Amino acid sequence: MDLAIFGQAVKHLAAGQVPVVDLKAPGFLAFGDHFDPVIALAAPLYRICPDIRVLLCLQALLVAAAVVIVADIATVTLGQWRGLSAGAAFGTSVGVQNAVDFDFHEVAFAAPLLALVLRAYLLGRWRLCAALTAGLLLVKEDSAFIMLGVALALVVRGRRVLAAALAAWAVAGLAVVLTIVIPSLSYWHRYTYAPKAEDPWTFLTACAHSLGTSLVTDGTASRTVVLLLAGAGIIGARSPLIWAALIPILVRAANTNPAYWGPGFHYNLLIEVVLFAALVDALRHRPRAEPVVWTLIAWMTAAALACGPLATVLSRQEDCPRCRATHSALAVIPDGATVAADTYLLPHLVDRTTGYLLTPEFTDSAGHPLTPDWVVLDEQTSTYGDPSWVPALTRRLASTYEEVSAGDGYLVLHRRAVATPD
Repeated sequence: MDLAIFGQAVKHLAAGQVPVVDLKAPGFLAFGDHFDPVIALAAPLYRICPDIRVLLCLQALLVAAAVVIVADIATVTLGQWRGLSAGAAFGTSVGVQNAVDFDFHEVAFAAPLLALVLRAYLLGRWRLCAALTAGLLLVKEDSAFIMLGVALALVVRGRRVLAAALAAWAVAGLAVVLTIVIPSLSYWHRYTYAPKAEDPWTFLTACAHSLGTSLVTDGTASRTVVLLLAGAGIIGARSPLIWAALIPILVRAANTNPAYWGPGFHYNLLIEVVLFAALVDALRHRPRAEPVVWTLIAWMTAAALACGPLATVLSRQEDCPRCRATHSALAVIPDGATVAADTYLLPHLVDRTTGYLLTPEFTDSAGHPLTPDWVVLDEQTSTYGDPSWVPALTRRLASTYEEVSAGDGYLVLHRRAVATPD
């Protein structure tokens, strides 16, 4: 769904309109959900090539740019072969593979920017480091936690004034975005991702409970930390830069949503950038640890390649009957139509239709009834668990929609014409 969300927002921006995300609700503003004005940089590309796949290409280029920057500073610091090895390990790391495999996200813009931040740090260009770090707030509101980590790393290097200014910018910026900017643009006039609590004590108690669960009882967050640290040779934990990784991870571990705790999705892309910069920083001060470190990195890189998304992509067969059936079903939908479709189908419709997210209740995220001209049902969908809701919804829609196309597990419906009196 995220690819469709960003696709709709960028599509509107490319047309000179406000970034509305139709699939969530009528008039739903993207910047009222997350504060990520950086996605406007994708609008010119979409204007030139109005194809949602341009976002996936852009994301790949942004991540590749981060890999080049990390490899460059590693080469300058550690030498050619060690630097290139660090860049290759970073590019195939768990966090990078999962991020590129899972849709498009605004954090891709932060990857090369953060790499430049850490490059400036490693070269001792402190003012440039702080200035570039300040720009992360335009990527997404939770970038403030990485900014605080960089500020702590600057304190360790004795740059207390710069660190204080950067920390103040991060805290003030986060407060303004969460209490003023997002609520003023939000469909519900609030920041919807904040844990709900009646009072500060209840909020803190819930966060503490989530920390205990994610780190100890369940242990998912702890396993994620170990996995990511091992992939970067662990020695990076001795660098002050480790704070820029640990603070965001701890904030995620304190969230009540377990989806934030694990190594999947796009949540660890920026963490990997930090960890490999920390690896470079640690190795230049402790070269004796290199044999053990490189052995661990080589082993973890091989495991990531063998078990990660890249292995699945490379082993995937080219022939895909299900894919052909999908495109045949979607080809029935005319350009410019309004259509409600399954999560996995929406990205294919963004470029030429107004798409809404199909739910078992046939309502949008605000609870309003959906009123599209077309509906595409996937009878084998994994969205919302058991696909038994699909035939139930089909029967419910039978009075207002007629079947236009059926076959290969897809059902296309069109709204019945309303008879008008003579």
